[in-house]
Amino acid sequence: ELATKYDVIVLEDMAYMCMDFRNDLSKPFEPPFQPTVAKYTDNYALMISGSKIFSYAGERIAITAISNKLYHREYPELRRRYGLGGFGDNFMLTYCYVCSSGCSHSAQYALSAMFKAAADGTYDFVSELREYGRRAHRSKEIFEKHGFHLVYDKDIDQSIGDGFFYTVGYKDLSNIDLLSMLMRCGINAIALNSTGSGKQGIRVCVSQMLAEEDFTRLDERLGIFRKLVEDEVR
Repeated sequence: ELATKYDVIVLEDMAYMCMDFRNDLSKPFEPPFQPTVAKYTDNYALMISGSKIFSYAGERIAITAISNKLYHREYPELRRRYGLGGFGDNFMLTYCYVCSSGCSHSAQYALSAMFKAAADGTYDFVSELREYGRRAHRSKEIFEKHGFHLVYDKDIDQSIGDGFFYTVGYKDLSNIDLLSMLMRCGINAIALNSTGSGKQGIRVCVSQMLAEEDFTRLDERLGIFRKLVEDEVR
């Protein structure tokens, strides 16, 4: 509504589409639906990657879905500067064309086929993605067992779901101290300040938690971390 009121274009990153496992978003054209700004305004461009939802990261392919109204909208300043007045034409030929390396025809056909199968209901990609939720839940329990807390624990008024990423902190340790001590124990992560956050903690990614021994190893190394912190305090 604010985007419409102030004539602002919203670029929505939907790399993790349908990965909110608190609700079943796997059935096409049936509620509940994927939350999106597109429900509230025509001033949107949705960026949907194949990397996460289809586990198709190697091909580096994505699409941008622009509303019809915005796509065909004429901007005099764009025409003056680039010779193309339409937003959609500019987005494709001025921005995407010169800022991306492109992708193969086979990857384009494959992504199109996966979108069609998902929309037709013959490919339930969400059921495959639930594995990330399982890994997140399992690893989160291990972090909490060793005294960590969730940094971002609420999604407005709901508890966060289990998905590809989550954030944890440890007592009053700063980003630098926490990351430094974890690395000494063989655990690497991204400090929250590098993501633009003002809070102390790390971002945990579960993509490489592939086997049972990975969870066992995490448990062992967090035990070492906990002892290291206690020794440092003493």
